Amino acid sequence: MNDVVTVVVSTRKRDEKFYLQVKKAFSHPKTQILIYENDGHLSLSEVYNQGIFESVNNVVVFMHDDVIINTTNVGHKIVKLFEKFQDFGIIGVAGTTDLVTGRWWDIRKSMYGKVSHTKDGKTWTNKYSNESFVDNLKEVVTVDGVFFMIHKERIKKAFDTDFKGFHFYDIPFCVSNYKEGVKIGVTTRIDITHKSIGITNDQWEENKKQFEEKFKDVLPIKTTKNKSYDEKLTYTRDSIGVGMVTYNAPDRIKQSAATIPGWVKNFVIVNDGTPYDDSVYPEHAHIIQHSTNLSVGSAKNSAMKYLQEKGCEHIFIIEDDILIQDEAVFDAYIKSSIVSGIKHLNYALQGPANKKGAQGFENLEDRAKQENLTEPNPRQIVQYTDDVNIAFYPNCVGAFSYYHREVLEDIGGYDEVYKNAWEHVDHTMKAFKKGYTTPYWWFADIAESWKYIKDIEGCIENSTIAHSDQWKSNYQKGFVHFAKKYGFGPTQVPDSKPENVQQALNYLVQNR
Repeated sequence: MNDVVTVVVSTRKRDEKFYLQVKKAFSHPKTQILIYENDGHLSLSEVYNQGIFESVNNVVVFMHDDVIINTTNVGHKIVKLFEKFQDFGIIGVAGTTDLVTGRWWDIRKSMYGKVSHTKDGKTWTNKYSNESFVDNLKEVVTVDGVFFMIHKERIKKAFDTDFKGFHFYDIPFCVSNYKEGVKIGVTTRIDITHKSIGITNDQWEENKKQFEEKFKDVLPIKTTKNKSYDEKLTYTRDSIGVGMVTYNAPDRIKQSAATIPGWVKNFVIVNDGTPYDDSVYPEHAHIIQHSTNLSVGSAKNSAMKYLQEKGCEHIFIIEDDILIQDEAVFDAYIKSSIVSGIKHLNYALQGPANKKGAQGFENLEDRAKQENLTEPNPRQIVQYTDDVNIAFYPNCVGAFSYYHREVLEDIGGYDEVYKNAWEHVDHTMKAFKKGYTTPYWWFADIAESWKYIKDIEGCIENSTIAHSDQWKSNYQKGFVHFAKKYGFGPTQVPDSKPENVQQALNYLVQNR
């Protein structure tokens, strides 16, 4: 194989400046550059098939007419890729391992590659995956059509001319070849800048429907367990797991555990204290009894480990002073998480910390007296859909927490150095730093969570005042440990600017 390739471009009007840019990027003097003037009388599929027919080289590159090639001697690099990976017939700069619908970007976690964009004087790079594929290829099921290349002798199918206009020339081409055993890859060796952000239009939507109908017997094509947004919304009850932790409070656990509905198949109670009589526990709960008292964080870790081993995708960790008022609470948190992309949420309204008039936690006597505070005091409420609203509170409360499974798989469990103080704050900080939840001081809860959850009366007073000396000691030691890990004590972490909070929310939605 020589270093010469053919470049195929469809454009409404030939631009000499663009031609010279392409010629310079490919550099080899014998590069065949086929620029077709096409004002819409031909579909992109028809133009690209003509390019294949008229190409004199085995390696053919297809690119949009608004692409800037940043890589030098790009033709040589493309040829070398096909020489090194002789079982690949199609290579692109961006693609996906899973195709559920006509939107190749449906599953953000399945996307690979990188493309830079420029618009209104700003240029940025979208890295679709953390991995870099410079010396190897990432095998995918389809690539995006902005810039891709083929080896003519390795493909099985031409571009599908049933698709009119300038959309859905790439995905049907890839899928039809993929079905025939052609391997498709993504490389990050080639840097391009697209002078567009790829907005869809009515024609794109029509072609999408046509594609999904034509390939309905093939879709979805899944090579991983990653799920699309719509797939996530169709979760089953068996995917829900509830873990409840208790310590020397049989009366409390008897009340709280009784509020977990019987349909929760995966329900575990972890007792970190003195064993209870069996009559305390509901029949549908699996019991884990710690042989010695460890800590609330250790108990929660035992519950999370059990639920992960059961294959639960949606995991709730609840302390024994919480009562479920409405069993729809589980669906409310799960749907809110899926819609917002916030994969870790904490019920914010246990105790006074996030209620109007609260004075804080330094004085335990005052804290107990403030138990009659009822009005929530969020910093902000964001509406996502008609039935999904997220409230952001200044304090992190850990008596009822929701986790999507991938959060726990990534960040692990609670830091067991903490002893019954700050462990949930530390864990939520870790989740934020990994991009699973909102910034510190902007802790996320579903709006109107009080409709679903309430505290057992007097629980805060009993758990803090009765053990105030021990609580203070745990508080101080945990504070120091947190500061060693993050450079700030948990009450000293700098606040986020509103624009940074918005950026975080945007990121979460984009990666939901």
